[in-house]
Amino acid sequence: MRRELCGRLATVLLVLLVSCAPGLSVPNPLQVQAWAVYFDGERGLAELQEHGELFDRVSLFAYELDPDGTPIPAPNMDVMMAPFFRLAATKGFDPWVTVVNDIRYGVDSVLAKDATLVHELIVDPARRLAHAREIAARVEGDGFKGLHLDYEQVPESDQAHFQTFITKLGDELQQRGLGLEVVVEPVSGPLPAAGSVRVVVMAYDLFGTHSGAGPRSTPTFVTGLGPRARIDSASAAALAIAVGGFAWEAGGEVHALDWLDAQRLAAEAPSTRRSAADVPSARLSDSTEIWFEDRESLLAKWRAAWEAGFRRLAIWRLGGNDERLFDLIGDLRPDSD
Repeated sequence: MRRELCGRLATVLLVLLVSCAPGLSVPNPLQVQAWAVYFDGERGLAELQEHGELFDRVSLFAYELDPDGTPIPAPNMDVMMAPFFRLAATKGFDPWVTVVNDIRYGVDSVLAKDATLVHELIVDPARRLAHAREIAARVEGDGFKGLHLDYEQVPESDQAHFQTFITKLGDELQQRGLGLEVVVEPVSGPLPAAGSVRVVVMAYDLFGTHSGAGPRSTPTFVTGLGPRARIDSASAAALAIAVGGFAWEAGGEVHALDWLDAQRLAAEAPSTRRSAADVPSARLSDSTEIWFEDRESLLAKWRAAWEAGFRRLAIWRLGGNDERLFDLIGDLRPDSD
C-alpha cells in the first residue's frame, strides 16, 4: 500500500512540476516531432523552412522494401534528403528516417503494409540478423541520427520473432551511435518487450476509408491507448496524432483531407458542429460529410494523452498545413512558457 501511494504521489508531483503551455491548461510535451513524407515533399520541406525550429526531431518518410526485403528510398526521397539535412542543421532538429513495410515493385507499383515479407525476414535467425544489419547500415550511410521502425499489420502471432528482431536492430543501430523508436499500431499488432525500446503509438484512423463517417480519433480513443504507452523503456511514449481528416461523399467514396483542405471546406460549409467527443464535423452543400481537426480537438486529445501516460507528441504529417496548426505547436513547445 505504501509503495502504491508513493507511486501515485510521484505521478502527481511530476504533473505539477511540468510547465503548462501558456493559456492552454495542458502540460507541455517533453518533445515534439513530425514526419516529412516523400509524397508531399515540396510542401513538407517548405513548412520545415518556415517552422522547423518548432520540432526536436523530424523523420523522413520513408525507406520502403524491395521484393527481397532490402531497404530502398521511396520515390522522391533521394531528392528530399539534401535539403532535409540542410534544414536539420539550420533549424536544429534531429534528422531521423522511417522504414515502412511497403514493398516497391516499381515507381507506380507498391504493396502497402505487407506482413508476409516481414514474417519471412524476421522468423529465420540468419535472415533476421542480416535484415537488421542492412537497415542499420543504410541509416548510417545516409547520415540519419535514428530510425523509426514502422512495420504494420504484422500478426500478433509473430510477436516473439518481432521482439527478437527489434533487439537485434537496436543493437546494430546502437553500435553505430544511432537511435531507434518503434511505431506501434493503436489496436492490434505485436509489441516490443516492455521496457526494451522507445515507442510511438499511432492514435488515428478510428474512422477512415475502411468505415463510415466519424472522427479520426477522440480523447476516449487516446485514453484507451494508455497500456501501449506503458511499454516505453523510459515511460515517455510518444503519441502520434494525425492533423488531417476524411471526407465521405454521398456516392460512397471516401478520401483523405490534409489540414488546410479540411479547414477550407469547413469554412465553406453551411454549418459545422462538434461531437460529444469534441471533434468538429460538417456537411457540405453536396451532402459530403467531413470530420477534421482544429485547435480545440487537438488540445483535447493531447490532454487525454498526458493523462494516459504519454509524454511526447508526434505530428502526422508535414505538408498541407497553415499557421493555425503551427501556432498551436509553438504554444505546446516545452520552452514556450
